[in-house]
Amino acid sequence: MKKLIFTLISIFLIIATSCKDSSTNRLEQVLILAGDNRTELEKVLQYYSRRPEDSLKYQAAVFLISNMLGQYSQDIKTTESYDPLFDHWLRIDKGRGELKSNKTRILDSLIQVYHLQPPLNIFPDINYIKANYLINNIELAFKVWKEQPWGNDISFKVFCEDILPYRVSTEPLEDWRGMILQQYESIYDSLRTSDMDAVAACSFVFESIGEFFFNQHFTNSLPELSYRMIDKLRMGTCKDFAVFGVFVMRALGIPVNWEYTPQWAYRSGGHDWSSVRNREGSYIPFILGEIKPGEPHKTDERMAKAYRHTYGKQQNTLAMIDAKESKPALFNDPCLLDVSKFNFQGSDVEISFRNQSRKYKYVYLAVFDNRNWIPIQWAKSGNRVTFQYMGTDIVYLPVYGDKYQIRPAHVPFILTKEKTVRWLEADTTQKQTLKLYRKYPIMYKWMIEKMKGGKFQGSNLSDFSDTVTLYTIPYYPEMKFHEVILDLPCQYRFYRYLSAPNEYCSIAELEFYGMDENQIFGKIMGTPGSYNNDISRTFEKAFDGNVLTFYDAAVRDSAWVGMDFGFKTTVSKIRYLPRNDDNNIVPGQSYELFFFARQGWSSLGRRVADSDILYYDNVPKNALFLLRNLTTGVEERIFTYENGKQVWW
Repeated sequence: MKKLIFTLISIFLIIATSCKDSSTNRLEQVLILAGDNRTELEKVLQYYSRRPEDSLKYQAAVFLISNMLGQYSQDIKTTESYDPLFDHWLRIDKGRGELKSNKTRILDSLIQVYHLQPPLNIFPDINYIKANYLINNIELAFKVWKEQPWGNDISFKVFCEDILPYRVSTEPLEDWRGMILQQYESIYDSLRTSDMDAVAACSFVFESIGEFFFNQHFTNSLPELSYRMIDKLRMGTCKDFAVFGVFVMRALGIPVNWEYTPQWAYRSGGHDWSSVRNREGSYIPFILGEIKPGEPHKTDERMAKAYRHTYGKQQNTLAMIDAKESKPALFNDPCLLDVSKFNFQGSDVEISFRNQSRKYKYVYLAVFDNRNWIPIQWAKSGNRVTFQYMGTDIVYLPVYGDKYQIRPAHVPFILTKEKTVRWLEADTTQKQTLKLYRKYPIMYKWMIEKMKGGKFQGSNLSDFSDTVTLYTIPYYPEMKFHEVILDLPCQYRFYRYLSAPNEYCSIAELEFYGMDENQIFGKIMGTPGSYNNDISRTFEKAFDGNVLTFYDAAVRDSAWVGMDFGFKTTVSKIRYLPRNDDNNIVPGQSYELFFFARQGWSSLGRRVADSDILYYDNVPKNALFLLRNLTTGVEERIFTYENGKQVWW
């Protein structure tokens, strides 16, 4: 891995140094660095130098070769070694779509069985790519550009970035254009004889691609996937789908790019998607199998920045402007194009610095990823600094930093919906009491909505034909344990929870208590099976003591889970827990509250919760807070405290 990192850094330094010159000098620099592979690259240039009518193809070849520095594949042999795993997986999955929710677990097991490791070596294209591969790519790219009815809307400059490139990411090279044109031959013919524009064509192809299954975990254990690999699995992350969309659309002559936000503004992780260019030059997002062009794309999720991964080097990137400066990882990429304006309504942000550090040439804006601040935009240092086109309704922290660490350059601020800056500088002269219920916002409210109308019942017959309803849940219960005190303690042999109407009996924990307030146990019963036949969601999970596991039935409405006590048993109290994220305050667990001071996080002390509410007194006003659970869990989110409530950011 150290070898890989060193090689990439060396490549990027060469890129930035060489690409500041003219295109002719850049081309010659690549040819020199190609070493023994120079002859292969020169074959391409010579091939298109022979005939005047190939002058545009020659320019295309120059574009590809001049920008080839930094383009690479991972270890091809290692990548191909994954084929037996994929074949094994497909044999298991064939005809068993109900296994979808178990796929991560199964694939992780197969990776261990086949003793596979992610590839550590890279193969720079300038040293390994062959002339025939490049020529074939150029020929097929020109063919689809000229044959499609929207081709006249696409300039050569747009063509070079949106259709021509022979790779999308760092996938192993293969003849993906030929594969796709053969696989979708009838679709290509339909498009070629239509009067569609590029966006309509993209939507048409979208409908023909087939099903994908999103899984955010398993491909992290795999190398970068090629078109063939993604098409074979039909499963992956949003990045896999975005890259796959670029492969398919470009092969058919549709101008499409891969775009992403490196870090969500309100939670951990980032997001990737594809975008198609319309006649007016704007780019419309889509995600294969999920969101068609023109449909709302993550409109309810706050985005701070959006970037496009380009093939050509972008001269205004920090990687190109100042290659030798140590900087956060994102800004080492010379193929980074800011496309925020195509993806959300944003605003420039101007900030004044009272004590500008002369040590740092650049200052960054960072967003919080649940644990750390992640830089996502940069500007030159100065007394007044402007950060271009930032997402609104987001908390940002100005920081200084390099590839090793970052430190605060100012206190955090909110860029409001009204595009004004609201500083979060803790006022230690004014104090307040905080009443805290959670350490992380509720991201999936549908979890608790599954229990409204659910019933607790008793019976003396195993088929519950003489059932008596003891309690009906009248509201959406919060993500915590709830107690149902039975006014008239009753005696039944069988007790159960019956699903809410039109739901799958979703419940995390169920407990029964006798007259002495002690928990009582019987034989676990319930509706057999589970949703999608997921063995991690059977009815036993409602009694396993793990708050994060749950029962999810195979059928709606009539599903139930309960206990057979063997004889008539008195139950005075029932405790239940909805599906949850275990981020509520839990009695007996330890917590620590922090507020953000000028130099960083400052502790307000540790507490052991004695109820499902946590109190902190003498807390500064106008501060940004973070509550950590010292006992368990990983999800934590910044918040402000306004009008007696936690406001999450």
